[in-house]
Amino acid sequence: MTGLITGPVLYYEWAGGKMWQIILMLLQFIRIGLVILVLVSDIWMSSKNSYTMDRYNIFNQVHKGLRAFLYETGMQVQQTDFTREQEAVRAQESIGEALYCFNQHILHVERFIFPYVIAYHPQLIGNMKQQYQANTIQAQKLRGAMNAYCHAVDAREKAAAGKLILKAFTSFLVTHLDCMTREDSLLNSLLWRYYNDAELLGLEKEIVGKLPARDLAMLSKWVIRGMNNAEIIGWLRAIEKTCITAIFSSFFNSAEKELSAYRWQTIQEALAEGTEM
Repeated sequence: MTGLITGPVLYYEWAGGKMWQIILMLLQFIRIGLVILVLVSDIWMSSKNSYTMDRYNIFNQVHKGLRAFLYETGMQVQQTDFTREQEAVRAQESIGEALYCFNQHILHVERFIFPYVIAYHPQLIGNMKQQYQANTIQAQKLRGAMNAYCHAVDAREKAAAGKLILKAFTSFLVTHLDCMTREDSLLNSLLWRYYNDAELLGLEKEIVGKLPARDLAMLSKWVIRGMNNAEIIGWLRAIEKTCITAIFSSFFNSAEKELSAYRWQTIQEALAEGTEM
């Protein structure tokens, strides 16, 4: 009797041991498969990122200029003593220019960029328009803080209004930095999917060609301040080939005016030699 019982027990122990071996082998195969999947995914993403990094970014120059404008104006505002009238006036003039520039940027994106991509992803364009509405609200709050300062009658009220201006401008800065990040990632992904670099350069030429003289001068000033030497050289070459002489002269003169003597000399030498930085 005992032998009859022992036989099945030994069989089940053996079968159970084999089953665990099989399960462990399957888990090992799954682990190896996951490792391979991750490696393949990394390779694919690296190749994709390398490809997109080589594409022409129509927002790069203007975003670098606008960021430089935000950073410098933000530093100016937080260093301003709003109880001193001249300092306050200069800070508010800079804020006024920033409000104008970013409003124009939104109008240009809606006028020139949206028509190129709305048919492919209308929901995304709707989301971007909501973001622009949030930007407009921030701009209104900033104007309200500046208006409150104008009605301040003594140093205490002016100092309090100055704090409101700084707080409102900080929110304005953060909102617009986030918006530009979205433009870089979301709008560029659509432009790169459906248009080649020659078409994007043509679109940029169209946008720059329709800028009023005041906007062109302000844009060239901040774009030059915001870019590195290699970007300035590449952009000046591209403008020289694709844009009218007056536009190239505007950016060229801005580079000479805004850059240090050393940087400008380095860029001139590279342009003359036809070399990259």
